[in-house]
Amino acid sequence: MWIAVVLLVVAGVTTPDPLTVEVVRSPATIDISFELTRPLPDDLVSALASGAEARLSYTLKIKGRRKMWWDRRIWSGQLVAIAAFDPITGRYRCSVVLDGVITSTGEVETAEAARQWLRAPPPVRVELPEARRDAELRIRVRAVFSTGTTWLVFPTQDATPWIEVVPPLVAADTDE
Repeated sequence: MWIAVVLLVVAGVTTPDPLTVEVVRSPATIDISFELTRPLPDDLVSALASGAEARLSYTLKIKGRRKMWWDRRIWSGQLVAIAAFDPITGRYRCSVVLDGVITSTGEVETAEAARQWLRAPPPVRVELPEARRDAELRIRVRAVFSTGTTWLVFPTQDATPWIEVVPPLVAADTDE
């Protein structure tokens, strides 16, 4: 009897998502912002404290309903939030790189502000292809802390689970 009660209590307790995702959709674009709610891994915090560059990768995917079995993906990208201490200025240089292109930069005074930059980078704007602007979309995001291999063959990742958001459809502006 007690075991059943304990199992029900444990099953009823849900863990919060390690990543919060907010999506703002317009007819032609999607703005995606996210924040890591769990603490940063110790190796990232220690790298930042030692003056080394700290990088946190976020994998983003935008998918739509399939018209054919092969055309579900609309867009996917890799966002990398970077923070590094600059000993000359005594400040932390921060930047966001989306698919190899720097989309935003900034400088912050404290290590805590640099960690916050890594946890909650500036929003990303993605332009939708014209043919898919009225599609029902699913946005998937996850944070990847590190990648490697086991036995030099099997890929491994330390990452959060995928968080999926379905933004509501937005009616296109029509001039009548």
